[in-house]
Amino acid sequence: MVLWENPPKAPPRPSELVLQLRDLISGARVDRVDQPGGDRVMRLVLSYKNGSRISRQLIVELFGRQGRLLIVEGPDRRVQLVSGRGSLGHGQPYHPSKRPPDGATENVAVGSATLPFDPIQAIPVEYRDGEAPLHRWLGVRLEKQEQVCLLAGELRRHEQKLRRIRKTLARRLQKLETDLEASERWQEWQRQGDLLKSNLSLLNRGMESVEVTDWFQQGTPLVEIALESDRTPMENIERFFRRARKGKRSLKILTRRKDDTLVVLERLDRVVDAVADLDDATSSADERVGKWCQEAQKLIRLHGKIRQRTRQDKSVAVAKKKDSATRFRTFRSREGLTILAGRGARQNDELSLRTARGNDLFFHVAGKPGPHVILRVNRGKTASPESIDDAAYVAARLSGWRGPGSLAVHWTEAKYVRKPKGLAPGKVLIDRHREHLVTPREDGISALRAAEEQDSGQ
Repeated sequence: MVLWENPPKAPPRPSELVLQLRDLISGARVDRVDQPGGDRVMRLVLSYKNGSRISRQLIVELFGRQGRLLIVEGPDRRVQLVSGRGSLGHGQPYHPSKRPPDGATENVAVGSATLPFDPIQAIPVEYRDGEAPLHRWLGVRLEKQEQVCLLAGELRRHEQKLRRIRKTLARRLQKLETDLEASERWQEWQRQGDLLKSNLSLLNRGMESVEVTDWFQQGTPLVEIALESDRTPMENIERFFRRARKGKRSLKILTRRKDDTLVVLERLDRVVDAVADLDDATSSADERVGKWCQEAQKLIRLHGKIRQRTRQDKSVAVAKKKDSATRFRTFRSREGLTILAGRGARQNDELSLRTARGNDLFFHVAGKPGPHVILRVNRGKTASPESIDDAAYVAARLSGWRGPGSLAVHWTEAKYVRKPKGLAPGKVLIDRHREHLVTPREDGISALRAAEEQDSGQ
């Protein structure tokens, strides 16, 4: 038992066990405290001032997986209350016991033994004066022990979190090194694209590779370049140029991310390795543990900033793509699909090559300059003939056509639109195109514009 100077707040209602204890020991006087059998058992022998001949004992057994508290009464020690392990019931006799010796299964009966020493003599001299000296001295020790346990727990929690972060960063570093190694090959991809472009006459659809003369190397050796057989010659050429542009553009970002990750990993290794030197420090609440925990918290926050910066990079890229889409002229088909039209040559390139998705439909007036028009089609869906007619009509009207005859508009899936290197802004090449004849409408483009204005007003 311990006396607390600042005990926790009592619950609003006592438990059933507390109520029973009050009924049994209220008004009793402690005549003797002893330790039966010298084991981990404490016994309080109680008597009552009101002349009652009732003799009761409060026994606390502190061994086994679960301790036990009992109130026994009379010379035959009949159980009046039991809490904890065992199957003793009310009114049954209690036989004092201690832990059985190793290998034994039955309880060993023992007698009573008074404590062989004065507890006050076990504490330092400076704590022996005043009220409740034993409890005051024990309270300081328990408070210090609690602080040490809390400090050790905080140390282990931070250590586990840092080890998880180190595994995450190690995987991240491996991925960055792989991506960076691929991006550093952008010049090789650029050179292969140039070689294929200069040998376009040798390429045919269905080829898996081609052997060309490498004019960039000394001695002009023959080199073999792998192709994708399901692509056209120009699609294979553009694939190398696209990989080269992406690799060159991502070099700076990947290098920065790798450097940031290496810095955090080096600090993590130093901090995690220092945990082994703090095992003894926690027993004395050494200030080194507190400093280590502060450094761990800094690293955890730094890791969070790196993750936030990566998310910001991705969100900025997505925002740029969304902003570019809002700059286009927007219409709505009768089916409710979005129709986008470019404003000028450079915006046509941005719409057709970077904003359009593979399943979207591309429209352009055959044989004359005009805006690129994209009909948005979700993945797995197919545009209706009405939407195709609306998108083709927008492409014709924005190209200056007003009738009275019909006009042929070329259209295809956006994935078949390509721009070989060297073409002027706004010019593209398309494959697998089809023609759609547009005829005049009485309401012109006003119905599609009205839908656009209604959506923007909401």
